[in-house]
Amino acid sequence: MIVFKRFIVWTILFGITTIQFLLYLPNFTCTVSTGVPLCAAQFNFSIVGTSTITKDFIDSIREFLRLISYLALDMGRVGATDPKIYNEENLVDTFDPDNVYKVNFFGYCKKSGYHRAYCVQNGDSGMDVLSILVRDVGIQLSKLSSSPANNTKVLGDSLVLTYHLSLSSLRRFLKGDRRNSNAFSKILLGAQDTGTDDDRADKFGKGVDIAYVLKVFNKILFFWQVGEFASSFVCLITVIVFGLVLMFGKRHRSLPLMLKCSSSILIIVATVTLLGNTVYFLFLKLLEPSHDYSQTPDWALLQVTIGSGFVICCARYMLQLLFLPVTFLTANHYSIRRKPKKDSDDASVDSMGKDDL
Repeated sequence: MIVFKRFIVWTILFGITTIQFLLYLPNFTCTVSTGVPLCAAQFNFSIVGTSTITKDFIDSIREFLRLISYLALDMGRVGATDPKIYNEENLVDTFDPDNVYKVNFFGYCKKSGYHRAYCVQNGDSGMDVLSILVRDVGIQLSKLSSSPANNTKVLGDSLVLTYHLSLSSLRRFLKGDRRNSNAFSKILLGAQDTGTDDDRADKFGKGVDIAYVLKVFNKILFFWQVGEFASSFVCLITVIVFGLVLMFGKRHRSLPLMLKCSSSILIIVATVTLLGNTVYFLFLKLLEPSHDYSQTPDWALLQVTIGSGFVICCARYMLQLLFLPVTFLTANHYSIRRKPKKDSDDASVDSMGKDDL
């Protein structure tokens, strides 16, 4: 009973630390298709097109994907082929409005109608929507042009890498082109009205800049999430070591300090992650069509909804806010308290007086 009373505060801290650590596990879902493909997504999105610009843009991409699908089918087949393989359902359907992409920090799942197509890791691209769409194109092309035994993820990785390199190169090129009054951009866009040339070139450059910023932002958020998970693991290990030390009835100054520092770092990192995730979600909502179609923005491309993973992140963060004061309370409860200097001086004087007597 005495031992239980000694560990009651630490037991509460250990329980909270373990629960908040286990709540990080849903972040690693949406990464594999084998077994039971669980997916607690941060958000879900699908491709929509309500304005004239987005409809034309999506239709153009679909036609291009149809073309390269035919090419992939022709390159992947030897000898006589069944004409049915060229049916619409066998082609790349990345921009199909029925597709739902369930996105998490480390991967995503693609759902077509009521059927889950696949789940795959997204590398350090994190939750970048454009990288996800590019990867999906690569995975589908790999399935069309190669045997099922081959690793379809390889072409997806290669296409994402090509997209990132092309985006960085194009951004650097457009920066230099601005010094030449957007001369090449005007030729590339095929603008004929000199009054609108600069405006179209500027919009094109801003689009490239936004895509580049999203790529960098999601890469930073990806590694930040890895750091947050590592911080949570360090907190758990520190609490366990702290309990083992208490088991021998010892008190330390260093371990309570480590406990306070690790918990404080975890809260700071978790706060930044939650803010970054929220800001990114709100940005994607800007690309969502309005219910009033007269006020729908030109580039309303996405339909975005919050996933269960984001709700779990919020619940975990609320638990971590409780975890911080409990950590400080536990550290202060079990730490060695130094006696005041005045008391020690009085004690030494009393001892000296007794010696004189």
